[in-house]
Amino acid sequence: MSGQRAFEHVHLELLGAAQVQLRRQTLADLLAERYQVLRVLGQSVKSLVCSGLCMASGEQVVIKRYFDEAAYAAEASGYLLFRSGPIAGMRYQDVRHQVLVLESLQGRLPGPADLPEVIAAYAAMHATALANIQRVMGYRSTPEFVDPCLSSRCSFPPFDLQGISVGDCKPEHLLVTVDGVRILDLETHSLQRSVWFDILSLSRFLGAGPAFSRDLEEWVARYCACREIPAHYYDLRKIRDCLQRVQALKPGRIYCGQALP
Repeated sequence: MSGQRAFEHVHLELLGAAQVQLRRQTLADLLAERYQVLRVLGQSVKSLVCSGLCMASGEQVVIKRYFDEAAYAAEASGYLLFRSGPIAGMRYQDVRHQVLVLESLQGRLPGPADLPEVIAAYAAMHATALANIQRVMGYRSTPEFVDPCLSSRCSFPPFDLQGISVGDCKPEHLLVTVDGVRILDLETHSLQRSVWFDILSLSRFLGAGPAFSRDLEEWVARYCACREIPAHYYDLRKIRDCLQRVQALKPGRIYCGQALP
């Protein structure tokens, strides 16, 4: 996702039954030599998501074909940006036909009680993305933005101060597996949102608002501990302001940066 784009809740139109069958068959034909396309898991005018099997290994996979070029590019770049983080592994990519084949993960949706593990997963995602960017850039330069929730008391290298957000943090985009929390759906990532956007917006979706707000200092300390940075790295007042803005958001509102409506 471009750093210049805002993030928005989008209600997608569904395909008709005949269109779903036609596009599923087309996908099966495209992947016939590599994967068996099984059940349709989700669909819209933007994409078709199916379960599948690898013909060579028998591994269960999730197959996503995009009909929107920008959405495909954003999702594919997300899997590169957060590569080696707590996400599903990419098994195959067909750029021409806008197909991604991903590891199939088994688990359950998170609840409020899973928030400590979810925070740790997002901390790992943020750290992984920053490390991947730094590796690609060869440690020679840094992005031109900083996290808006950063504390003015920090005196760490500029590269460590940037914001990065996964984006659409609905509970259905996470799985609690036997190996920990895994984060799915990466097409709404941004390099210009605070890392706190992910955690604050997820707390809203999980219905953990009042308790989360009351214990915010504890959650900030946990996130910082996961990132191995001091608790004063982020300004708690700025995070509280961001939380109020996130909690006030409604579907259809556009927001970016500090989660401004």
